[in-house]
Amino acid sequence: MDLRDDHRAIAHRRYDTLCRDRAHVADNEDAPTARRQGVVRAGQHKALVVQVDARPCLIPLTREYRRASHQTNRTKDGAGMAVPSPYQVIILGPGEPAHAVALRVGIQKRVAELGDDVSALLVFLGPSTLLDAVATGPLVAVFLGGDTTTDAAGAADLVARSVPVLPVVADIRRFSSLTPPALRPVNGMEVDWNAPDFTEVVNLVLENLLLLRRTRRLFLSYLRAEATQAAHQLRVAFDDAGYDAFLDTSSVPKGDDFQAVLWHRLLDSEVLVVLATPNFNSSDWTRKEVAQALAMSVGILRVVWPTSPEDPKGELAVQFHLVPGDFSGDQLEAQAVKRIVAAAEELRARCIAARHTNLVTEFCEEAAKAGATTAVQPERYVLASLADGRRIAAIPAVGVPDANRYHETSGRFPAAGHHADSAVLLYDHRGMTPAWAGFLDWLDEHLPVRGLRVTETAAKLGR
Repeated sequence: MDLRDDHRAIAHRRYDTLCRDRAHVADNEDAPTARRQGVVRAGQHKALVVQVDARPCLIPLTREYRRASHQTNRTKDGAGMAVPSPYQVIILGPGEPAHAVALRVGIQKRVAELGDDVSALLVFLGPSTLLDAVATGPLVAVFLGGDTTTDAAGAADLVARSVPVLPVVADIRRFSSLTPPALRPVNGMEVDWNAPDFTEVVNLVLENLLLLRRTRRLFLSYLRAEATQAAHQLRVAFDDAGYDAFLDTSSVPKGDDFQAVLWHRLLDSEVLVVLATPNFNSSDWTRKEVAQALAMSVGILRVVWPTSPEDPKGELAVQFHLVPGDFSGDQLEAQAVKRIVAAAEELRARCIAARHTNLVTEFCEEAAKAGATTAVQPERYVLASLADGRRIAAIPAVGVPDANRYHETSGRFPAAGHHADSAVLLYDHRGMTPAWAGFLDWLDEHLPVRGLRVTETAAKLGR
């Protein structure tokens, strides 16, 4: 059989299965309807375009994609669900032939760390397949610069369609001569083409796909008597890298409850950076900060001074060992600071993934106590089916939610609305200040999407 005929047959069978799934809910006037629109090519993958109500969706046709979409489109009772849109990454620009593979591998590795079968929904597009992108799905582009003309029309089209484009160049000082005119108003990034490190680019891609939160927060834990200068150095460096770095001497407002603010900020941090000087464990405060981070599942980067003793708890952290040459008096050398920032950046995605998994696991366990069945969706939310027939989409929020996160959740809910009656923003309030918890309760009274404390899942779903 011709390969195209094989793809076509698979597409038709997948479409027929979708239609049969819809038949289970045909007596519901709100049930979505599906209509075949055709087959498109997305990079190396072929996909069937299906119109579900007014929303176009892709049904990928590779084996891995078919397996993931089949699991997503079926629930325990056999009712049909909306086909998930893929996470789409466009790579273009004059640097694409030389560096696209390395960037793609970096993105695939980081996405694989997230779990939840997200990798099965990742699609890469290039300069020749720009038009295959599905506008309703998560979409981001990376422009690997080098001149002003290569793929200039494609870049301009993406900007005109309000697609986020991340320009990457070898020399940020020559940004205007390395990118087309449409990208010059966009804040660019610098990567050494001779030894490219795409870690920051990869994380920005995931942030724009909403697989990582956009806010970058970390917590610096140190002993003032031994590491004050190094802590201030690192705070400046992390701030320059786009982080909101918490430092106890300058981040706690006067008159606030010091310990309450510490735990609140630690809850909202992705990484705890421990400056493990020789006497770090002699302080009750530093020991409590590490213990609290472990209890909250916050990732720990342990920056170890050359003369520091072994710490039994160090096995629970990522170790970063310094050598005497990394110091200039009490200060860290610039290269050491740069390596520490890079190590935290690399750890960040894994830490968020682990906390996301813990939050989802606890929600599923609590929902089961209320008699609900749960299914984790590739779009990284959980669909809970209650005994009374209601379906709730629980969208996990790692860290401390804010009004912007509620807004993002309300924007995501229509995509899940084909098979959920309502959506909630799922979070862990343990460690949150009472004032902020009260603010979230107030938001619940005024916004269409409500928050749900994971510890209250059984009680709320059982009503």
